[in-house]
Parts: sequence; structure tokens; C-alpha cells
Amino acid sequence: MANYRMTTYPPTQIKTDDGIINILQLTDLHLYLDHRKETAGINNYQSFIACLEQALNEDIRCDLILLSGDLVNEVKPEIYQQIYRILQNTGIAFACIAGNHDVTDELGEDLPYAERQFVAHQPNPMLLSRHCIQGNDWRLLLIDSSVPGKVYGQMGNKNLQWLSQNLANSHSPVIIAMHHHVLSMDSAWIDAHIAQDAQQFWQLMAGQTLVKAVVTGHVHQHSESEKSGIKVYTTPSTCYQFKPNSDDFALDDQAVPGYRWLSLDKQGIIHSWITRLSEK
Repeated sequence: MANYRMTTYPPTQIKTDDGIINILQLTDLHLYLDHRKETAGINNYQSFIACLEQALNEDIRCDLILLSGDLVNEVKPEIYQQIYRILQNTGIAFACIAGNHDVTDELGEDLPYAERQFVAHQPNPMLLSRHCIQGNDWRLLLIDSSVPGKVYGQMGNKNLQWLSQNLANSHSPVIIAMHHHVLSMDSAWIDAHIAQDAQQFWQLMAGQTLVKAVVTGHVHQHSESEKSGIKVYTTPSTCYQFKPNSDDFALDDQAVPGYRWLSLDKQGIIHSWITRLSEK
């Protein structure tokens, strides 16, 4: 990995000479304290490191690394400390938000889903909530959609009010990032775990011409859609992938771990694409 300058956390402002902001989104790492542990035949830790290293060795400058939830698969502060050190060592500004696994330990993963136990936790201090990053003329708004003890998401009144106030005071193009998806994935099991107040969110988005995109994780698959003139992106996990359009839980054995680039230009236009690991 290239040698970058050190950075402070959390970032609030990013400026670049060429007016372009390049964001690397990594999501759904699902890391264990034991780096040897695998899920569905994939070593979650090695796969995350491979995605990060591949991305930072691409021929594109990275101005911000965004981790959009489910950083861990067991809620232990030591894992967050490891992630923090890894990101800090890149010297690139980074920001992390919570997913359901960051606030919920799922016990009995070998049991049928209905028999598992869900233990609520408070989010780790490094996970940001209601945080704004000004990137040149762009504004990136990060909100926490996680609900301790639950798999589904909910933004809640405080987050929605914060969004509303920020949008009312903004003259910049905006991207909103959270963990849970806000549009149906046409997959019954994962759509049961959508942000439960997605309808209120879209009511708030009506007529918001400055909001250019919503970017999320959670669904372990790539999708691009549009609602109310706003681009809606979901991003592959850095480890295992879910099978698209499956009403029952199913993994996609053919899909390779990956990540998303978002390139924000001076004209208020987003260029975004998915890159997969060159080797699974």
C-alpha cells in the first residue's frame, strides 16, 4: 500500500486542487477478532484487506474512505481498534457508520434464524452519527440507521430532522450515506430488514434537487436505481455476497467481493462504478 500522510478522525472538510472528490466505499466487512475465521469459504479479514489494497493501488486518487456499516461480526472494541489502525495507516481521511451487526450480536449462527438470539449493544465511539463532511463544493451527510438488537434499520425522527435542517441550509450538492437500504431489492428476506421509515425518508426527499445520491450497504450486492431524481446505490460486501432477487436467504457463490468508487466533480455530477477483487 502506498505511503500517505497521517490524518485525523473524524474528517469535517476535504479540499482538493482539481475540484474532484473521490470516495472509496467499503461495506459489510463482518470482521472477527480471530483473523483466521471464515464465512461461506471466504476469510473476511483477508478479503477486506485485499479490497482496500487493490483499491488504493488503482490509478485513481482516493480522498475519503467510507465504511458504511457492519464493520464487525462480533461486537468487540478490539476489532474497531484494528480497523482504525489499518485506516489510519493509509493516511487518507476516513469515516465509519454503524450497521446492524455493529450494534447487535447475533448468537447461534448455526441455528435456524428464528431460534437465534439478538443481543443489543451501543455503537462504538468511532462510528459516526449525524455527521457532515464538506468536500470542496459537495456535502456528504452520514446518518446511523442501525437499531440495537434488530437486523432491520430505522433512521428515526432525530436523524430525519437533522437531515431536513441540513438540506434546508445547504447550497451544495449532497450525498447521503447510511447502512440500510431505502428501496426494495425485490428480495423478500432482505427487504424485511430495510430501513423501516424509508417512506418518511422519501417524503423528505421530495423536491430536494440538491440531493444527488443515496449510498448504502447491508444488501451485499450491487444495484443502481433512481427515485425522485436521486441516484440510489447499493454496494457489494468486501466478503460474501447475497443472491439477487431471492425471496429466501441465499448466498451468491458466483459473485466476487468488491467496492464502490464515487467521483464527485465540480459541476455537481457523480460518476460511480463497482470494482470487484481481481482474485476471489
